[in-house]
Amino acid sequence: MGKMTSVCLLVSTVMLLVTFGKGMSVMRGGDPATHFTWALLTLIVALGANMFAIFHATQSDRIIRGLRGELEKRAGSDV
Repeated sequence: MGKMTSVCLLVSTVMLLVTFGKGMSVMRGGDPATHFTWALLTLIVALGANMFAIFHATQSDRIIRGLRGELEKRAGSDV
C-alpha cells in the first residue's frame, strides 16, 4: 500500500510540473485551454492521491491499534 501511495504522489508531482510548463507557455502565447485541462487533471489526481494516502493512514492506524491490544493481552497473561 505504501508503494501505491508513493506512485500516486510521484504521478501528481510530474503532472504539476507539466501544468506549470503549460502555464508558462500560455504567458508566451500558448493555448490556455491545454493549461486549464492539465490544471484540472492535476487537481483531480492530487486529490485522489491524498484520499488514497488518508485511506492508507487509517488502515495502518487500525492495524497498530490491533497490535497494541494484542500486546496488552499477552503482557497481562504473562504476569
